[in-house]
Amino acid sequence: MYYASSKHEKVYRNVIRGKDYPCKTLAAIYLFTADRRLWQNWRLTLSDAGVDWEAHKPVDRGWSCYFLQQAALCIAGKGAAEVTLQDLLDYKDYPHEMFRLVVTALLIARCEPKASRAA
Repeated sequence: MYYASSKHEKVYRNVIRGKDYPCKTLAAIYLFTADRRLWQNWRLTLSDAGVDWEAHKPVDRGWSCYFLQQAALCIAGKGAAEVTLQDLLDYKDYPHEMFRLVVTALLIARCEPKASRAA
């Protein structure tokens, strides 16, 4: 599984350890934990029951946070705006690292939760 950094992997694994979140929620958490500033915005919305999708504050922390948040909300089925394939392929605006994060999140969203925890 691809991680933005070793810290991203550590935070993500610690957050999901022992939890039974749906795959789409795991994918959103994966993207939220990829950026420290984004995770600071979303970590307080997380409980054992899942994510309180209405409790977060709007992200005003740069385009990368905004893009990762929109991708996470889109994957979880909670976003008004959709991330298109063209958005993902627009290499001028989004680095390859961000593309890898979103593709990994899509793989998490379509797998069984136990499989994505083991990866």
